[in-house]
Amino acid sequence: MTNVQEEMKKRIECLLRESFDKSLKENELLKDISIRDIFIEIPREKDHGDFSTNMAMQIAREAKMPPMEIARLMINNINLENTYIEKVEAAGPGFINFYLKIDWLYHVLKVIMTEKENYGKLDIGKGQKVMVEFVSANPTGPLHMGNARGGAMGDCIANTLDAVGYNVTREFYINDAGSQIEKFGESLEARYINLLLGENSIDFPEDGYHGEDII
Repeated sequence: MTNVQEEMKKRIECLLRESFDKSLKENELLKDISIRDIFIEIPREKDHGDFSTNMAMQIAREAKMPPMEIARLMINNINLENTYIEKVEAAGPGFINFYLKIDWLYHVLKVIMTEKENYGKLDIGKGQKVMVEFVSANPTGPLHMGNARGGAMGDCIANTLDAVGYNVTREFYINDAGSQIEKFGESLEARYINLLLGENSIDFPEDGYHGEDII
């Protein structure tokens, strides 16, 4: 499965490393500076771009430069040719924000068309067994919105786990056995006989079901 988002993060990281190396080569940064990990994240607010990094703040102390100055330096040395990046901006206190072209979304559509029903599938679970129990509708009473919601939600959870690599078993109890079901049957029988032969033809079970649904 092609993860377009992760691919874009890796591409941005490569651009930043190329910009960093160029800055070192041109003596715009101290020669002994190094950076191991570059963290790319998706900003909470859309105004801050599609992706963002705090790289400039990571190396500010070692570079002995203000983070905003480093951010602008990185931006000046980034080559955006043949990328989906429309623009890059520096934002306080030293973030580098990336804004993507609409073409990026078209690329996602191409991936979806290629992978079809496999799009979005991952192998996080690696075959680990998971059992999802949901709904367990109780026939001794009327169904309600919770039953309907639980059915849809449980099935969605199971489908999602299955799509990310878990070995999923769905468990859906139908509570059609036991003492409560016996009382339910006795209540129905008593209600039926009283309707057929007349009210109070037989005694209705005291511990039976007296609800409107039985009537």
